[in-house]
Parts: sequence; structure tokens; C-alpha cells
Amino acid sequence: MTQSKPDRIWYFVRHGETEWNAERRMQGQWDSQLSENGIRHADTNGKWLAGQGVEHVWASPLGRVRQTAELIGKHVPLAQNPVWDDRLKEWSSGDWSGELYADIRTKYPDQWQSWMDDRYGYRPPNGENFEDLEVRSDSFLAEAAEHPSRVQAILAHGFIIRVMVGRLAGLTPDDVLSVKQTNETVIRARETAIGIGLDHFVAGEGPFPGLPRGEQGAA
Repeated sequence: MTQSKPDRIWYFVRHGETEWNAERRMQGQWDSQLSENGIRHADTNGKWLAGQGVEHVWASPLGRVRQTAELIGKHVPLAQNPVWDDRLKEWSSGDWSGELYADIRTKYPDQWQSWMDDRYGYRPPNGENFEDLEVRSDSFLAEAAEHPSRVQAILAHGFIIRVMVGRLAGLTPDDVLSVKQTNETVIRARETAIGIGLDHFVAGEGPFPGLPRGEQGAA
């Protein structure tokens, strides 16, 4: 049986590791510089993406994605001038931004427990939840689906990528929360008339079937 040719291919690329990722510090919509590992992640993913026929690039405007796009752009010229889109920003972690994960547990014990009990629906003080990301994702994906390009790369962040993939593939909240995309992992969604096929690549190796389940660094 011949497989259907994809109507559209989406590559969801997480930014390279940052200094705060390595420190286990909450970023949200705050920023830190790419670490040496993160520079390698972005360069490796750029070399690999160069062979994937990318026709259009969207990107979060946050600094760590801008750094990643610059490095990827050495191999994929389209990434040098992507379409920056605020809807691709990471989850806002509100008052927790800039805090070490370990410190949040002690400084905000009740709120932290509420987040542990309901990772999808709970909003930290002055922050967002995954339902807020659904609204942004739906708006973005509807526009991206109207773009004439067939192969699109989306440079963004761990939490928002989880939600976008979940909305494309009809995943449950538990399924979305189980996605663990490392900074060197790219998720591919192949859209055909019969549905969405999902696989992923790690440091340019793959494809590996399904969604990744590795360690999730601080967003």
C-alpha cells in the first residue's frame, strides 16, 4: 500500500539549551543566553534542517529563539529572517520567572503544589496555563495552515510546542504533558488527508516513531 504524500510537514524546533535551562531556573518569557551546549544544539539542528526542504520559517521573538535562529540561519537562509510571531512566545511563568525550580517549591509551597496537582489548568501568580497556550496555538496554526508553503519550520519553546503538537494531533491534556522535547530534539508532524503522523529526530538522527519522552528542561 502506497503511503499518502503529506499535504504539509511541520518541523517544531526548540531553542538550544540556555544557561537557565542548565541551572534549572524558570524562564517563561524571561530570557538567558544560549549555553555552549545550546550553541551546538542550534548548529546541529540547522545542519540537519538544511536537508529537509524547509520553505518557510516562523519564530518566537524571545531572545533565546533569536539566537537559535541566527545559528540555524547559517545553514537554512530562511531562518535569518523568519516571521516573528508573539503567539509563539513561551508560557508566561509570572512571578516565578527567574527563580530556581528548587526555590519555587519553598517560596511558593501552596502554589507549587497546586501546579503539581493540575499542570494543565493552574496559572502561577500573574502567569499563564496550558489552556491559555491553546488559544494562542489555535490562532497561530489556523494562519500557518493558510500559508502556501508545504514544509514549515517553527522555532519556539518546550511548552508552547507541546500544545501546538497536541492541537494538531488531537492529544489529551495528559498526552500533551507527557511530551518531553530536549533542546536538541525536533518534532515532525506530517499532515495528510487521513490525519497527522508524528515522529522526531535527536541531534539530526532519526526518525524515531511517535513523540519524544526525554528530559524537559526549564521552559
